[in-house]
Amino acid sequence: ITLRENMQRVAKFLLRPREGSIVLIEIDTGAVTAMWSYPSFDPNEVAKIDYDEAYAYLTQLQNDPTDPLLANAYQQRYMPGSTFKVLTTGTAFDAGVVSLDSFFDEEREFVPPQTDDPIENYGGSVCGGDMATVFARSCNTPFARIALDLGSDRFLDGMKRWGIGEKIPIDLPRATSSTVGDFTNIDDNLPLLAIRGFGQNDVQMVPLHMAMVAACVANDGVMMQPYVVDATLANDGTPLSRTQPTAWKQPLSAANADLLTTLMIGTVNQGTGRPMQLAPGPDGRPVQAAAKTGTSQQRVDGLEQSNLWIIAFAPAEAPKYAIAVMIKGQPGDENSTSSGGKVAGPVAKQVLDYLTNLRLSADELAVMQVLKWLVQE
Repeated sequence: ITLRENMQRVAKFLLRPREGSIVLIEIDTGAVTAMWSYPSFDPNEVAKIDYDEAYAYLTQLQNDPTDPLLANAYQQRYMPGSTFKVLTTGTAFDAGVVSLDSFFDEEREFVPPQTDDPIENYGGSVCGGDMATVFARSCNTPFARIALDLGSDRFLDGMKRWGIGEKIPIDLPRATSSTVGDFTNIDDNLPLLAIRGFGQNDVQMVPLHMAMVAACVANDGVMMQPYVVDATLANDGTPLSRTQPTAWKQPLSAANADLLTTLMIGTVNQGTGRPMQLAPGPDGRPVQAAAKTGTSQQRVDGLEQSNLWIIAFAPAEAPKYAIAVMIKGQPGDENSTSSGGKVAGPVAKQVLDYLTNLRLSADELAVMQVLKWLVQE
């Protein structure tokens, strides 16, 4: 299989008991290097010889409202927040609706057609500027305007080119699909189109799919089909078959993928993705990452809840790995008032730092965490 045991350990260690997913894939092949979700379960308990114990454990898992039997990384979908701006921007680049020279007025809010309810930037901030600035700062109002400038047909067609609406083509059972919601009569409800331009309303993305989006940008606009089975072997180890990397989609041109890379580098260096600034490599030289953060805000039982995201790839100049991190906030917890850059960003950074330097084993990381807990106690 393509999954690396050490990277699974690192992902599990970094996510810890927080609901969410970490997906790490090879950019040029689509091979899944790590894919960890929490909540999870111990399959050994399900396979116990004692039937009653095994059945009781399985029943407990089935009744758990957090659905630990689902592999959330590819069997669930979540509101992606501003990470979705990568898809909107790529679609708009390819349609010729925007360019790096596009400029957006500084504004706190934007009132779309057919409503008097304004769309606000995150935290009610005033936001605007050229394309690089609004992308790095993750303004909402420019991307609402971009979605409206695209129009419903071009927007939806662009999303289909990214693979939205199709089941993720991974060689694992019961994969799900991402969605941008129902577009029936959307032209009579343009505020919804505007909101979907920055990843809110009915937009929901599969974490694996978002890792594929980052990899697509890094791979000159080609989205590879993900896989976990590297080869099938006979009993004596003779290869019977080997998976051949296969392109799945090409939602944007190589030139526009380069433009998106520039914007994602700017997000790390000057924007909301600054926690993604990586440690120097073994040669002491800086390792540049490219990233986009996301915070999807929603209210559950009257309490604020946010899903915190980051998608990234590195090294930006010669990309090898792409990652998606999604941490699901619970109503009223500290994640509900945080942002994707602050919470998910450091997780993605540590995964990529580990890959770049391989300075600590997962066991050493775990020992360090135990020592940290002991000190806190």
